[in-house]
Amino acid sequence: MSKIKLILFLTLLLGFSNCQENKKQRPTNALETGRTFIKASLDGDFETASSLLVADTQNIQLFTAYKEYYSRMSDEKKKHYKAADYIINKFTDLNDSTTIINYSNDYMNKPMEIKVVKINNEWAVDFKYTYSGNLPMNP
Repeated sequence: MSKIKLILFLTLLLGFSNCQENKKQRPTNALETGRTFIKASLDGDFETASSLLVADTQNIQLFTAYKEYYSRMSDEKKKHYKAADYIINKFTDLNDSTTIINYSNDYMNKPMEIKVVKINNEWAVDFKYTYSGNLPMNP
């Protein structure tokens, strides 16, 4: 009986550790968050990209519109986006909880910016900044 319990315990332990390994780790800094978001967006990996958004109504609406735009792209254009490499042109820490990342991809060659903010000790992309440039006002 003891051997069966041991085998069962080890099987459960192995299964649990495999589940933990398959879980994606959230990026731990602004640059890593921005890079993960950019690559996921280019690849059409909206599950990963969405998980990195600031969860407010405007961000969700804008990102939903972006996903719809992406879904209407030709397969050829999507292939170019997925194959594209991106370059971080400029990385600017505005303060300890706000970073602006200027980047471009080698398919479009158009500089773009995203804002990454730290909320509740986690970094997230403020997607609406891409459209509005909503930098915080200096006091």
